[in-house]
Amino acid sequence: MGLTCFDVMVPVENQRTIHPDESVATAFQLIRHSRARFLPVVDESGKYVGVFTAPTLMKMILPRAATIALNSDAMRAGIDTLSFMNLSKSDFDAQIALLKDEKVSDNLSNPANIPVAAPHTPVMEGVFMIYKFKRHVILVDPETGKFVGTVSSNSLLDSVLS
Repeated sequence: MGLTCFDVMVPVENQRTIHPDESVATAFQLIRHSRARFLPVVDESGKYVGVFTAPTLMKMILPRAATIALNSDAMRAGIDTLSFMNLSKSDFDAQIALLKDEKVSDNLSNPANIPVAAPHTPVMEGVFMIYKFKRHVILVDPETGKFVGTVSSNSLLDSVLS
């Protein structure tokens, strides 16, 4: 039998997660200290809820006016249009402090952009999902809905090279 995603995953005990009721400011601290690009969001029973990502955090720090048309074809303005803005360390700290009242569960990544698979998924399907979505694959037990781990290009390479 061929390799499965379970065979090459980063297990849940080695993966930073966050509870849906935690604040975005707490998520920022976890991302900052672990240098993670994303945090699987898991409830108290271990059930997978979604993903909170570093890019979502960056979007929340930007002024709303800078992100209004970001996903629109009409938005073709360059980054130089934001050159009038300044951000000191105290400004940044103030922006993060504002996020203490924002819940992680209210700021999850769009589920359509997050690849989710069962642990028994063949590894080549996992490789395809990493390529297609340009991000880690979240492994969820289909029977319980519990978060099991993640598959990344690094976890794949670590498995092959070990």
